[in-house]
Amino acid sequence: MYNPETKQGKQRLPVCVEKKASGKADVPRKRPSDFRVAVNTGTALVENKKAQLILIAQDTDPTELIVFPSALCHNMRFSYCIIEEKVSPAMLYKIIRVNLEDKGAPAKLVDALKTNYNDRYAKIHCQLGGNVLGPKSVTHISKLEKAKAKVFSIK
Repeated sequence: MYNPETKQGKQRLPVCVEKKASGKADVPRKRPSDFRVAVNTGTALVENKKAQLILIAQDTDPTELIVFPSALCHNMRFSYCIIEEKVSPAMLYKIIRVNLEDKGAPAKLVDALKTNYNDRYAKIHCQLGGNVLGPKSVTHISKLEKAKAKVFSIK
């Protein structure tokens, strides 16, 4: 239902151009629902604010292909989710247009994803360690502080 356009679907474009060149009126037709797959197109669609929902596969390699789109979606205020495994060789899925009869389900899904991913972004992407210095750094800093104290006590 929501698949990328096939070669047969792309063949309709030259026919439309020929009709337009001959002067015949082009009959407006219903636009198909749009579902695109790829990292670069997903990035462009998010930056141009044309995507409605972003699905990111969890088991992609390298990991930057998971982290970058999620950070971009968070910064651009898009709803996104990370799915468990790849269904196809593609790594990133974008839903662009949805049929009118299907509008209710994606709206509920987007609301659920906003509460589960976008609103919890800081908790999901937290930094481990909490700015705690290691033992070598602690001893180095304490030596520097002792040296400063010694210099100031002499003056």
